[in-house]
Amino acid sequence: QGLKLVDGEYQPLDAVRERGLAMIRSEVLGLDLRVEGEVLRFRDPATGEDVRHRDETEAAMLREAARAEREAEQHRAAKARAQREAEQRKAAEARVAELEAALAASRTGSRNRPGW
Repeated sequence: QGLKLVDGEYQPLDAVRERGLAMIRSEVLGLDLRVEGEVLRFRDPATGEDVRHRDETEAAMLREAARAEREAEQHRAAKARAQREAEQRKAAEARVAELEAALAASRTGSRNRPGW
């Protein structure tokens, strides 16, 4: 139950029901208050969003940090994979150039040898 001071006396605040829960508007806080189980919840009436408790905020921050770390790890893995692929391409291109040079040398050498 909520109370407000009117002319030196405490008067009960009218509760409204929303989704089966009683809610009281606090003019002082500018928030709606309701009890969920054993937890007092605050809601911003302008946005309709609940104000997070400290533990909820900390949990959300930990989830966000874990998500950012996963994304960073995926980025590092993709970068390493791209670097490996580039190195493999470079090695393959060098091998092709080596083979082409050897083939060209063998063709040139066969023309200069008698009996070929």
